[in-house]
Amino acid sequence: MTRRLTLCAATIAAVAAAAAVAASQGPIAGMPAAAPAPRAAPPTYSKDVAPILQKHCQTCHRPGEAAPFPLLTFEDARRKASKIEDAVGDRIMPPWFADPHVGKFSNAMGLSAPERDTILKWIAGGTPEGNRHDLPAPKAWVEGWSIGKPDLVMELPTPFEVPAQGVVEYQHVIVPTHFTEDRWVVAAEIRPTEREVVHHLIAFVREPKSKWFRGQPAGAFFTAPKVSTDEETEAGALPSDFLVGYAPGQPAEILEPGQGKLIKAGSDIVFESHYTTDGKPELDQSAVGIVLAKAPPQQRHITTTAISERRFEIPAGNGNYEVDGEVTINAPAKLVWIQPHMHYRGKDYTLTAVYPSGETITVLKVPTYRFDWQVGYELATPLDLPKGTMLKTVSHYDNSTANKFNPDPTKNIRYGAQSWDEMNVSFVGIVVDPRADPTRVFNAGRGAAAAQE
Repeated sequence: MTRRLTLCAATIAAVAAAAAVAASQGPIAGMPAAAPAPRAAPPTYSKDVAPILQKHCQTCHRPGEAAPFPLLTFEDARRKASKIEDAVGDRIMPPWFADPHVGKFSNAMGLSAPERDTILKWIAGGTPEGNRHDLPAPKAWVEGWSIGKPDLVMELPTPFEVPAQGVVEYQHVIVPTHFTEDRWVVAAEIRPTEREVVHHLIAFVREPKSKWFRGQPAGAFFTAPKVSTDEETEAGALPSDFLVGYAPGQPAEILEPGQGKLIKAGSDIVFESHYTTDGKPELDQSAVGIVLAKAPPQQRHITTTAISERRFEIPAGNGNYEVDGEVTINAPAKLVWIQPHMHYRGKDYTLTAVYPSGETITVLKVPTYRFDWQVGYELATPLDLPKGTMLKTVSHYDNSTANKFNPDPTKNIRYGAQSWDEMNVSFVGIVVDPRADPTRVFNAGRGAAAAQE
């Protein structure tokens, strides 16, 4: 009996082995082949893609905002499918370029791997619309000011005429605030009227005793005269503070509760506009909206260009030229925001903090810098900067033919205002005690002179 059971078991094992071999070699003659597994249906716009675009893209891709086309409907997305495929596949959009392994940022915008895969599969599958009943409810976007109704709106006194072609020098115009008492700002936003020709625009605060642009009349456009030796060494000649800036991809300035930017009584707002031509005449009359604090804040927010290096020359053909900068903190502060600024040849950027103890941490690393999206990085947790802390930056530039954006790889390139020149600037947001003197927060060594970008 035992022997028979053993034989039966051996027979079963042999049959199973034969079946396994047959399966590996394909169907047996005369037997029907197994049905292939059904192919998964591609994602649809209504169910799968629309929520992703709503979450990550429509902030800019809607009428009146920075992006060149809207992505609010199925037809919008279907028509631009090839552009979406390129931008998402190359990880250019949404515009977020920080190394995901360094630091944490509250305004991170990148797509997750599943979200990226869904969009690419939708395009590869023929961009099906799907069932419209699956669409998410349209998001109630705020039209106009994203900071809410401003307490004060200050616009360029007259529209600036941008020509169809040619080079437009940086334009400045002084607009008095007429404040008779110190005021604190909790939110600010710049809204151009012709975004296509506004490369960037900055609203600076000029305090009453500042020598910066002394003698220039208010309300009239002018190009900046050469900075005198006196102005280079006198802190009051520089902008007291950077109130808010605009560039493609840069949102409004909305401060955390308890923070504020100070505009002293009698201060002026100095607009700096960088216009680029687009083949047809345009008129721009940008404006800055301001929301004022109801009570004095617990912390003063300062945005500065304290880390700026101008003394460099990038040799023609050099594909990895290094420029560094540094500044030392002379009073306790917290770092809350960073925005690197370079032009066409900007390649990568790193900011580190070196503490008095010698400990060094990397705060921000941008492996692939993009000049066409001026992204600011908001730290998820403010970084303490004890007195004596050094902030150091290292940037690289590609002035070779390998850089497809390079206007002219045959020329040596120095610091300059126009896009075909180069810059090495870090816009840095810090918070300090509201009674602190901002001119004493940074040392006066290399990199501490503010750059008028």
